[in-house]
Amino acid sequence: MIISDRPFEALKQDFDAVDLAFVDYDMPEMNGRELLLRMRASNATFPIVLLSGRAYTLPVEVRGLFSACIDKGSPVGEMLEIIERFRTQGDVKDWG
Repeated sequence: MIISDRPFEALKQDFDAVDLAFVDYDMPEMNGRELLLRMRASNATFPIVLLSGRAYTLPVEVRGLFSACIDKGSPVGEMLEIIERFRTQGDVKDWG
């Protein structure tokens, strides 16, 4: 598990060791959309999930870039369902 509270720090990680990422939208340095685009440009092929307090108020064009979206106020079970879904699909689909 890799935990980072700074987007530029997260971009320095070895993406080969990552199976799934949760990113916020409102962060210091850059927003979640920009982080996702930079991760994809760095050949990140794993699912990237938007976890934000305003996930469903963002434009569809932004939400559609992410593998899934979840609101920060959602029950933990919803996050666990997303993890399980991508865990079982992980070897099937290239998300990059």
